[in-house]
Parts: sequence; C-alpha cells; structure tokens
Amino acid sequence: MFRVLVVDDEPSAVEYICNIIKMKCPDLNVVGTAENGLEGLAEYQVLEPDLVVSDVKMPVMDGLLMVKAIREMNPEAQILLVSGYQEFKYVKEALSIGVSDYVLKPMTPANFVTSAAPIIKKLKGRMYEQRKVLVRQVVAGEKADEDEIRTYFPEEEYYLAVIRENGLPRRFTGNYGMEMLSELEDTIFVYGRDEREALYICPANALNDRAFSLMIEKEAFRKKNDSNFVTTVMMEKAVERSWLPKAMEQIYRSLNSRLSIGVNQRFFAEEGEKDMDKRKELYDKEALRSMERFLEKKEYDMLLERLWEFIKSTERAAYPQLCLERFVRQLALKIQQYRNFRGDVFEDEMMMEDAFYYAGSVEELFDSLKSIFIRYWKEDREAVKLDSNQFLDTIKCYIDQHMAEDITVSTVCREFGLSQSYLNMIFRKYGMQSFNIYLRTVRIEKAKRIMERNPQMFIKDIAMMAGYKDQFYFSRIFRAVTGVSPSEYIERGSVG
Repeated sequence: MFRVLVVDDEPSAVEYICNIIKMKCPDLNVVGTAENGLEGLAEYQVLEPDLVVSDVKMPVMDGLLMVKAIREMNPEAQILLVSGYQEFKYVKEALSIGVSDYVLKPMTPANFVTSAAPIIKKLKGRMYEQRKVLVRQVVAGEKADEDEIRTYFPEEEYYLAVIRENGLPRRFTGNYGMEMLSELEDTIFVYGRDEREALYICPANALNDRAFSLMIEKEAFRKKNDSNFVTTVMMEKAVERSWLPKAMEQIYRSLNSRLSIGVNQRFFAEEGEKDMDKRKELYDKEALRSMERFLEKKEYDMLLERLWEFIKSTERAAYPQLCLERFVRQLALKIQQYRNFRGDVFEDEMMMEDAFYYAGSVEELFDSLKSIFIRYWKEDREAVKLDSNQFLDTIKCYIDQHMAEDITVSTVCREFGLSQSYLNMIFRKYGMQSFNIYLRTVRIEKAKRIMERNPQMFIKDIAMMAGYKDQFYFSRIFRAVTGVSPSEYIERGSVG
C-alpha cells in the first residue's frame, strides 16, 4: 500500500479523509497527520509518504507554501489539495506548483476516489518501473539497496520461483532476447531476462505454500510442448523480504548448475547445487580424446557419430548445459586447429550460442552443432544455395501465410530442412535480426492491425489470430514491444 500524510487544521476533516481512505482506497494507508503546513512539512521529512492530502487555508503555514517546500525536496511528490476556496487564483497557483489534483469542498467519497485514482495509477507505474530496475540489478548480480527493497517490496515475505524454457540465455555474444514483465495491476510480479523465462515474486499473504506451488506447476505444464523442455526452480518456503536478493541469487545459481538440454526438471533451489561437483566429474575426457583421434584420421562421420553418442548420454545423466557447452567448445577449438580454420569466428560463436539457446531436445542440439562442424571440413553445397536473401524472403513468406499457427524456430527448421543455428545465421546475415525477433515483430504488428480494424474484438481472439495461444503471455509480449497493454492500445486508438 502507498503511504499517505493528511494535513488539515480541522480534526473533523482529518478524520473524514482518513475514513474515506480506509473504506474506499485499499491501495492507500494513512501513516501520519498534521494540523498545519509547518507540521506537515516536518512529518513529510520524517515519514516520506507517497501521497500528501492537504487543505489549502491553514494557520502557521498554508498548504500552498508547504507544497512548494515539498516540491523543492522532491519534484516527483504527489499532492492532492482539498479546499473550500473556489477562487481561481488558488486553483491556478496550485496547478502551477505541480499539484496532482484539486478537490473542492464539500467533498464526497466518490469525488475523493475519482481524484485519487490517477494518482494511485501513477504511483503504481512508478513502483512498477523501480521494481523492474531493482530486480534486473539483483538478477545481474549487483548489490541491492536495503531501503529500496523495503520500498518496492513492502510485504514481509515472498514466494519465489523461476521457469525457464529450453537453454540458458546467451552469455558471450549478447542477449538478443527481450525482458518480460507482468502487467501493472498483477499482484504477482513476473520478470524474465528474455521471453523464455519467468521469475515469479509473490507476496506470501496472497497465496499459501500449496496454492503457489500448484500455480507454478500449472504454469510450467502450460509452457511444455513437443518441441521444448522446461526447468522449474522454487524456494521451498516463503523468504523474508530482507533475503529476497540472496534468494534470487540462489535460484539462478541453481538454474545454471542444473539445467540440462532436453530434460524437464523441477526442484528446490536449496538442493540446486549439491551435486554440482559430482556432475563435473561426468565431463568425459575420454570422449574428447576419441573424437580427436577421428579428427586426426579425417574420419569425420565417425567423429559426428561419437559426438551424438556423447550428447545423447548427457540427456540420460541430466548433464548440466554449462558442462556440455564447455565440452563442445573444446571440441570446436580442436577442429578449428586441425583444419586451420580461418572463417568468421564470431559468427561461429553466435551459431554455437544459438544452438544451445534454441535447442528443445538433444536431437535439435546435435543437428545445429553438426551444421557448424561440417563447415569446418567441407563445403556444404546445399547450404550455399540456401545462403541468400531470396531464400530469407521465402521463409518470411511462409511465416506470413502460417501466422496464426504455432510457428516456432523448430517448425520452420523442419519445414525447410535447416538447423536452428543456420536459420538464425540467415536471419542475422540478411535480415539484421534473429528469427525470434522477426517473428515477434510481425506478430505484434499483425495484432495492432487487427485492433485498429476491430477494436471491439476480445483480446484472447486477437492473440489467437496473431499466433499466441496464451492471452496473458501475449499481453506481456505486447507491453514489452509497444510500452502499453493491448487494452490501452485499443483505448488510445478509439480516443484518436
């Protein structure tokens, strides 16, 4: 709830305003009162409220002078003036010094609620943005300010969970994903480093342990399909607010240490790293040596066959992605050295990251790695024919024609017989963006056109026509791209 300071020299008026706030404004909480502007200014400095509700005409210091002083300390301060003085000069001066709104007496509860509504919305928007920045900092490993934690996460305890689709975010060539966020009005705050991830931060007083666990289980199940895998990490119990940063760190460490390509997993963060040392021992040096022997003999088909056996075994052992990546990068380096490769190393690095990022199974991962390694020792003539701007146009045409279907990078690769890393290489080379960014852009543009032509259509139907089965996921994507929710976009169009 947002903190409110009420300033009025009439005790009955103070009581009246406090009762309205208590009964009609669940988002507001009165934390202090004052009898004049000077007292109000002192209380403001101590309490640092989110909103000041004040009379204009008061002894010692009137409301306008107090507001000026407050605005000098905090230009973003929210002020709601309440007064019986209807003279235009008061209204004009109040607006000139940045008062949020001005309510005339006699004031009804309805009038107060109407005036407070846009202020509350603005406060929520500000908290939403600051909370986003704070979570982003914590997820990135930066130290969080304790006062900011208390301000933007006001409840005493929170449940935490993260759901990740497919591989970990890119770490070396830059993350080309898009941050995902919950809607402004949502009780549960959702943050994702990209569109494949959702970190859920839920006040403990909103759900109990069982209800939160079931909600996360349902969300994870909803995200699963035939072409992906899902990793779910939860804190076993609600954590105290002061432990939020450490809990988030723990969740992401567990995610990094346990995520395994092609393996659906669900576990508690508290147990997330206990087997990590043992898993590192699974790193198969003999497999690398055997592949190196095939490389020396130029038995490339045998090398790929051995690589497939190794990758397949990692699925059975739930081998961590980070360990598998290390193995594959060492193999790639040896192949480059043996073949004296002088190609575009950065492009290969991007293709390698794409291979792990997009792979929904070990089969897809192997196909992508195979397409990369083949380039080291022979010219893939079919790929050369497909490496053109005209071929990219063919893929885009296919996407446009099948927009409402469940198109993914996997379905397009199957349609055109490409690996995921090669498909993304074509999009980056000729389209200057990744496949995912292109698909997201054309879907949102289609949704916008539908809204403009048919503003009365339900959001869920618009989402389906643009290729999104989940209305709420569509809304998060839409806000991330456009900066507004679908309903806000429609409202703006109707006003215009």
